[in-house]
Amino acid sequence: MIKKIAFIAVVVILLMFAFNSLIMPWYVKHTSLVKVPSVIGLQFTEARLVLEKAGLDVKQGDVRYDESKPIGLVMDQNPAVDQVVKNGRRIYLTVCGGEQLVEVPKLVGRTLRDAKFTLEQRNLLVGEIVKKFTNDFPEDVVVSQIVQPGSKVKRSSRIDLIISNGQQVGDIIIPDVIGKKLEEARKLLEEKKLKIGKITYQASDFPAGQVIDQYPKKDKSANSNTPVDLFIAKKKTTEKEVQEVSSDTQENEKKAADKIKAEEKEKLEKEKNDKDKVKEKQPEKDKVKEKQTEKDKIDKTKDKPKEKTETKPKENK
Repeated sequence: MIKKIAFIAVVVILLMFAFNSLIMPWYVKHTSLVKVPSVIGLQFTEARLVLEKAGLDVKQGDVRYDESKPIGLVMDQNPAVDQVVKNGRRIYLTVCGGEQLVEVPKLVGRTLRDAKFTLEQRNLLVGEIVKKFTNDFPEDVVVSQIVQPGSKVKRSSRIDLIISNGQQVGDIIIPDVIGKKLEEARKLLEEKKLKIGKITYQASDFPAGQVIDQYPKKDKSANSNTPVDLFIAKKKTTEKEVQEVSSDTQENEKKAADKIKAEEKEKLEKEKNDKDKVKEKQPEKDKVKEKQTEKDKIDKTKDKPKEKTETKPKENK
């Protein structure tokens, strides 16, 4: 009985020794707490070494785009700096992806206006535009794009486009006369065997006499003698100038009316004088006419043959 109790006591002592010397140190070692060091501002490879040396695990998390910082720079960490965690805890690092790239959309078949809007939605811009005559696409529709759809480019990149200029009508290409004076525009059109069509004057901030628009537009095709309508700038008039112009117009109209009245009055007086002169000369004409009539009568009398008188023979008794 005593031996059995002694054996149990020895076993208990051995278990306690093993727990205190082996199990507890192992447990304490693997469950020790660690203060998370700061790795923000370091490159990802450098941050990994620092964290692993502290007994922590490292994992790349989100990518944040910032063109002002180098690619791979640690911008944030989770858990945060100085937070106490268990040894072996995983730390997620947010790294810089540099400047964000944008995927180029498909623009072929879209109108130029729609293409501009689509690019602006993706922080992209329309680059150089080249117009091409084609029968396959309507006018002002994208025929081709230099940067292919799906390509990755930087924000604010310019995408060059080839735009349909419609069907080719003739061999003459209409020149650009916008910004030219009327006479200069006329010469340019005549050199291309074209002519000026309808001219419309519009109030504009551009210098007076300058071409501000044209139809057909530049670079369109045309046949010889095709008329090109021009829109010419004229000076804008203020309210004061309008009143002055109106006043001048009224004065000019009054002068014109007075002139017309004077001319009519002068005409009437002239006609009256002419009639009076005719009346003065009329008696003389009448006298001459009467004399002429009398003379004609005398001449007729002289020319008339005398009638023969027949005598009847006396009867014999």
